[in-house]
Amino acid sequence: MFPGLLMNLQVYASEVPMFSFQPGVVKLDLAGAVKASAIEPNGTQIPLFKLNVDLQFDGKVWVAAGRLKGSMALQNLTLTLAVSEVGHFETDTLESLVKMGVMAGLAKLNVELGKGIVLPRMRNAQLVNTVLGVEEGFIAMCSDAEVFTDSFN
Repeated sequence: MFPGLLMNLQVYASEVPMFSFQPGVVKLDLAGAVKASAIEPNGTQIPLFKLNVDLQFDGKVWVAAGRLKGSMALQNLTLTLAVSEVGHFETDTLESLVKMGVMAGLAKLNVELGKGIVLPRMRNAQLVNTVLGVEEGFIAMCSDAEVFTDSFN
């Protein structure tokens, strides 16, 4: 309907993201929307459609080699047509493409999360045998400490 015109995509959160700790897992739920408009040569924007996007992720966190590490996985992605000024259209193919993009992004994110971040160190001690547990509403970290007595002299 609008060949050769540029498009404007407005992407925004439609609800506050929900982040929660459940036994053994960290959950992240995102609800967003995408409004698409065609841009006429004079700058006027013509509304085309609005898509709702719902994403649900599960994450794992652990401690290894003195680093806090993690991974995330996509549990659900739903893309639905909310409003259309150009007539009804199916979103299945677009949803599949978005899902592939999210999965590619997650693969890169998981590489970085797998590297982890160094846990803070103490001057005269180090944490050993550290265990991290995700429980209902909180994360618990337990550890032994190896104290270096020769550095007190």
